Amino acid sequence: MLKRFWKQVSIQSNPDTQTYEILLDKRPLKTPGGSKLTVPYSKKHLALLIAGEWESQNHVLRQHSLPLTSLISISIDKDVNVKHDVINRLLRYFDNDTICYHEPYPDSLVELQKKYWLPILDWVQNTYNVEIKTTDKISGLKQPENTKEKLKNIIENFDSLKLSGFERATMISKSFLIGLALVEKKLSVEEASKASSIEMNSQTTRWGELEAHGIENEDVKRHLGSVACTVMF
Repeated sequence: MLKRFWKQVSIQSNPDTQTYEILLDKRPLKTPGGSKLTVPYSKKHLALLIAGEWESQNHVLRQHSLPLTSLISISIDKDVNVKHDVINRLLRYFDNDTICYHEPYPDSLVELQKKYWLPILDWVQNTYNVEIKTTDKISGLKQPENTKEKLKNIIENFDSLKLSGFERATMISKSFLIGLALVEKKLSVEEASKASSIEMNSQTTRWGELEAHGIENEDVKRHLGSVACTVMF
């Protein structure tokens, strides 16, 4: 258990690197890899939000309450040589994308799928001129190679921070397409959260909300929110 060891949190500009640093008692915050945690001048809001995460810590450091710090650290520490490996892994995830597997019942779930999933599918297909297959079977689905190639070309142009955000959004939402729509600003955090939780929401409609559902929903929103912050401007 790590206790709070700092009294003051601040940010400091570095004209030489055109970045902002986050300081704990005037000492620069570092990533797990040992690099200074910095954000570019163009994203000052991130520096302020990260500082806010650390300022809000009480006596005991809670790692789960530092989602933005974690995401920025990952993007800084990520080895550029593994970028293609990350992209290829995410593309394999695309074949099992949650929003491509539609349940035929109950009716409440079918309606939620139509409301939250179909607009995302339509947006991706129309925006990138690709075909996306869907199914109501449990058997494996393989997306067209041409679709994968086009989407791969899009993702390869993401910088390290956007790619890290996309990776997190995909893993948290269990959907490559929800992750893509979020980092491309097609979805809000609330919309992405609802799209990734429709089975849970359907159960809530039928049986009422469990405490665990509320906690899980807040956790999803927190992580998706950290991603949205990185692409806000």
